[in-house]
Amino acid sequence: MALTTDDVRKIATLARLRLSPEEELLFADQLGKIVDYIDQLQKYAIEEVEEGSPFLAGEHEAIDQIRPCLPRAEFLANAPAALDGFLLVPEIKGSDHHGE
Repeated sequence: MALTTDDVRKIATLARLRLSPEEELLFADQLGKIVDYIDQLQKYAIEEVEEGSPFLAGEHEAIDQIRPCLPRAEFLANAPAALDGFLLVPEIKGSDHHGE
């Protein structure tokens, strides 16, 4: 799927990125290739798995089982910043372009 520079501008706006015209052209080509690759992967949907596959035999059921999560203290010990038992994240500031 070919992406236009207008498509890239819209994506960049949503991601809050500022791109030069040269970067827009570069990313239009690169993102188009990524979208093409994703389209190829969709051909391999799980419904198309052959009979006798280990996925159908239940060998991977543990993947979907509920398990305890990482203890909060251990999680926060690995976090770059924490305060009062919560993970600190950078503030996201609003843009001047409301509604775009």
